[in-house]
Amino acid sequence: MAQPTHSQLQVVDPVLSNLLVGYMQADTRFVADKVFPLVQVPLQGFTYYNFTKKYWFLDEMKARAPGTDFARGGFGVSSSTGSANIWGLEYMIPVEAENNNQTGVTLQQTGLKWLAQQSLIRRERAFAADFMVTGVWGTDDNNSTTDWDDFSAGDPFNDVLTAKRTISNATGVDPNTMTLGYIVDVALQNHPDIIDRIKHVQVAGLGNVRNALQSLFDIERYLVGKATYNSANEGQAATMAAVIDDDCLLCYCTMTPGIFEPSCGFTFAWTGGGGGGSIRTYLEDKTKSDVLQNSEAWDQKIVASDVGYFFADVV
Repeated sequence: MAQPTHSQLQVVDPVLSNLLVGYMQADTRFVADKVFPLVQVPLQGFTYYNFTKKYWFLDEMKARAPGTDFARGGFGVSSSTGSANIWGLEYMIPVEAENNNQTGVTLQQTGLKWLAQQSLIRRERAFAADFMVTGVWGTDDNNSTTDWDDFSAGDPFNDVLTAKRTISNATGVDPNTMTLGYIVDVALQNHPDIIDRIKHVQVAGLGNVRNALQSLFDIERYLVGKATYNSANEGQAATMAAVIDDDCLLCYCTMTPGIFEPSCGFTFAWTGGGGGGSIRTYLEDKTKSDVLQNSEAWDQKIVASDVGYFFADVV
């Protein structure tokens, strides 16, 4: 476990109190909790109901003569279950280290920021591994001819329109969210077809193109996953990699979970296990250290796969 040493925290030369170099990713670079918003659950295990889709799209009305019986119909229901996984991580602050600290911020402040970053990275990586993949959504597009960085053959605008129509026809809802890796966003910004659609309206500068993409695709949210992480083991040289890379997910999701909402998925957070993240501090006598302890308990789960359309390796 890496910890700053006494010599690193206390130096001979004067310490600048207005400068501290550190690397911390902004929350806006992470998309998992925006696509799968948190839903609090009272117990670690949970159940939710699903009305069977097919019954809600039948045409069951029948003609009837006066005085005759009415036709009757109904709908089916099923249930799904889940269980929140428990996660935890601690950051130890030796009392001597804090007393020798000259960095300009307390080690407790630094530890809280570090634990928050760890929480975001864990959920983002879990989301990417489980849901930015083929075989889990209603439709997969894994056709190399649709590569959006192929400026001669790739047709991202028509591909997205096809995906929107597919979801709409299959579910009766229109997708409202597009989630993609940074490399895919760059390909779209540079695609001649995209630039051509806005060049007569505004200057096709980088900022204008990015802002126009949401409007061009007629979606409410255009989410670019920019989070990165170090895949090497502690103590080794860093190996940096994008969490979400060359894929794109078009889906319908709601940020206000409720009744009759066929949202793509949720992060079910068990309050009793820490929910989406709960910090407590305790004193460890044997090491004479303050310990920051982060507890979490959540289960990222697809609840309506048919409202998702996945583009795999699209650049």
